[in-house]
Amino acid sequence: MSDVKSPKSPRRYASRLRTELAERTRSEIVKASLELFLAQGYVATTVDQIAERVRVSRPTVFAVGSKAQLFKLARDRAIAGDDDPKSMAERPAHEEFAAAEDPETALRRFARLSAGIARRFAPLNEVLRQGAAVDKQLADLWQQSENERLVAARAVIKIVAAKGPLRSGLDDRAAADILWLLMAPDQSHRLVVERAWSDARFERWYADTMVRLILPEPDDRASD
Repeated sequence: MSDVKSPKSPRRYASRLRTELAERTRSEIVKASLELFLAQGYVATTVDQIAERVRVSRPTVFAVGSKAQLFKLARDRAIAGDDDPKSMAERPAHEEFAAAEDPETALRRFARLSAGIARRFAPLNEVLRQGAAVDKQLADLWQQSENERLVAARAVIKIVAAKGPLRSGLDDRAAADILWLLMAPDQSHRLVVERAWSDARFERWYADTMVRLILPEPDDRASD
C-alpha cells in the first residue's frame, strides 16, 4: 500500500507549498493595503502602489480583491489584529468576558477587549469615514461597520443582562444603544490621538463609563 501512495506524496507536498505561498502573498497584500490606506488615505492609494510594495503583479493583487475589497480586508485585519479567520466571538478574550460571574466584571473585561479593537481600528476608521464621503462602496462599508457594531453591542448587553440587572429605567435596547455609541472608534481617536491620553488611561475611563452608564449604582447593586 505504501508503494501505491508514495507517488502522490510529492504532489501533496507541492500543493501544500503552493497553498502556503498563496496565503502568505494574500496576507502581505492585505498588510500593504492597510499600511498604504493609513499613510495616504483611500483615494490616493492605488492598486499599482500595493502591487509595487509587495513586489507582485496587478493581476495578483486583483486576485485578492478590488481596491474597495482590499480596504474591507484591511478593516477586518485591523479589527482582529491578525489574519486568523476566527470571529471575535470565538476568541479567548471574548470567551473570558462571557464567562465572568457578575455584570461589572463582564463589562470591564469587555471594555479591555473593545479598547484593544478601537486602538487598532480607530486610525483606519478615520480613513473609512473620509472615504465614505466620496466613494459609494466605502459609504456602504461605513454603514456595514455601524450595523455590525450595533449587533455586537446587543449581543454584549444580552450576556451582561443575564448576569444581573441593568441600570434602573434602562432596558436592553437602550443599553445596547449606549454601548454602541461608546464602542465607536471615534472615542479612542479623539481621546488618545487628539487629546494625547495614554492607552491605559483611556481603557480605565472606557470601563468606568460603561459600568456607570449601564449598571445600577453601587448601593443599588449591593442591595440586590
